[in-house]
Amino acid sequence: MSHAQMLSAVGLIRTSRRRGFCPACRLFPTGDGPQEVSAPALISVAFLVVAAIAWTVTIARMSSMDDMTMGLGPIGPFVVAWTVMMAAMMFPSAMPLMFEFARNAERRRGWRVASALLGTTYLGVWLAFGVVCYLLYHALGMPWPNQALVGGAALVIAGLYALTPFKRASEARCRELCAVHGPLPLNLMRSAMVAGGRYGLSCLGCSAGLMVAMVLIGVSNLIWMIALTAVILIYKLAPAPTLRWASALSAAVVALGMLYAGSASTPS
Repeated sequence: MSHAQMLSAVGLIRTSRRRGFCPACRLFPTGDGPQEVSAPALISVAFLVVAAIAWTVTIARMSSMDDMTMGLGPIGPFVVAWTVMMAAMMFPSAMPLMFEFARNAERRRGWRVASALLGTTYLGVWLAFGVVCYLLYHALGMPWPNQALVGGAALVIAGLYALTPFKRASEARCRELCAVHGPLPLNLMRSAMVAGGRYGLSCLGCSAGLMVAMVLIGVSNLIWMIALTAVILIYKLAPAPTLRWASALSAAVVALGMLYAGSASTPS
């Protein structure tokens, strides 16, 4: 099977229509006629572009400030920074969901708006989670003098949590895109909101431990942001792990927590 046939089989490209939407997208000539990138695939790429822009903005913001030794700051700037960070960290692993929803809804009126609403709802779940973390952070009087040990301990707990049945079930729901395969409202906009909310809650069950650690470590720490994003991508996009592989990944997260606690508490 050729590369074009493989891409066509999963719906990423399709035979061009007589009045195609973009001649420049007809990139895959085959024996069946010229092929074009499918519109649902372009919607998925659009979310990836948003994630890339969010990464650029986040890196620029982090390069202009020190590590968050003084806490999370005022609620307004935190909400903006957290929303951009979640778009950067979470949209890449959500691309299969965006594509699947757009492909199922493509022939319905307003499907592009519904796809955007799906992504917005998903991002809103993570925003709500971030606000809860912010309120608890300040309610507990953080940052504490031993904040580095607290952040390291949170990573260790997140690594151990990865072995629990609830976390593994949430990870499976993310991987299998159960949010769009279950019953949904007939109204497309409501369907998008329900699917986005379902997927967001599944992702919370899968990755909330890592995000709590991110808050405790500091939302201006780029290296740890990249490391945790890589773990999330593995959680949600890699094939279903065996118990041995899941244990190895859990041990790696635990080791990261111990490394952070040790390095941050060592006098420079």
